[in-house]
Amino acid sequence: MKYSQTFGIVLCLALFYCTTLPLVVIESKNLVITGWQSTGTDFGQPGKFLAYIGLMALIFFALPFIWAKRFNLAFAALLLAWSFRNFMVLSTCQMGDCPQKMWALYACVIISFAILIMTFLPKIKIPKS
Repeated sequence: MKYSQTFGIVLCLALFYCTTLPLVVIESKNLVITGWQSTGTDFGQPGKFLAYIGLMALIFFALPFIWAKRFNLAFAALLLAWSFRNFMVLSTCQMGDCPQKMWALYACVIISFAILIMTFLPKIKIPKS
């Protein structure tokens, strides 16, 4: 695919944006959990890891080397696994208290999957021998 690397870079930027939005809302405690702020819970900062690995994937999308495309496949798989982990951890009901899932939580998983698809389609010039 001709523009897969450009789409990958745009998707990495979109993933970073989605981590800054509210992922879940816990109404009983009046908490809004984002990827960078989860005060009042034990979730940590689930979007920080997505942002760091997404930045690495963005850099490897921009590099024209074959080794960068191979490493990018691993980073994209890690992005998908971590975003699925965030979905499972953040949306789990605890002691009868179910958080309200926001669209950004779903978007992180979908965008991570799209980034993984873009890593399968790099445009690489292969020298003829």
